[in-house]
Amino acid sequence: MKFKRPTNAAALSKEQKVWLLKDYVAHCRSIAETDSNALNQKVPRDAFRDLLDQVGELLLRESQTNTTSSGKVANFLDSTPLPQSMEKLLPREFRAYCLALNALKQWVAAEQAATDKFLLGGSIRKLCRAATETCVVTGDVLDSELELHHPSERRKTADCVEQART
Repeated sequence: MKFKRPTNAAALSKEQKVWLLKDYVAHCRSIAETDSNALNQKVPRDAFRDLLDQVGELLLRESQTNTTSSGKVANFLDSTPLPQSMEKLLPREFRAYCLALNALKQWVAAEQAATDKFLLGGSIRKLCRAATETCVVTGDVLDSELELHHPSERRKTADCVEQART
């Protein structure tokens, strides 16, 4: 089955998007009032252990296949030989694995960007600024130059929580 990116069939108006964000900000504020650490929750990595194992196995299998059969990866490896001193240390399958891993990284970045746009579109910064002018944790006014906080961005929210405590 060929991959097809999920798309949102329900297009929202700018007003609907701002309303959703305002509601979300209010929700996060209410959580922050009782337990600001609750905004830093993450899914445990082992929750996706099976998926990650499957992806790893697929990368290894594809890397091996791509080095033994003719094709774009094998041609690329042939046309970009390494010095003999490195070739012994970086086997062909490992080089193909690195290329596949890089391709996966680029794919993940593109998919993450698409998921960011799924509900609210590509103008999220402007929409967020229209939805709130204050930090959900501290209540401080957000300077126009300040990076917006997002509850799922652990480091940023943790920094904000730490600043609120001091």
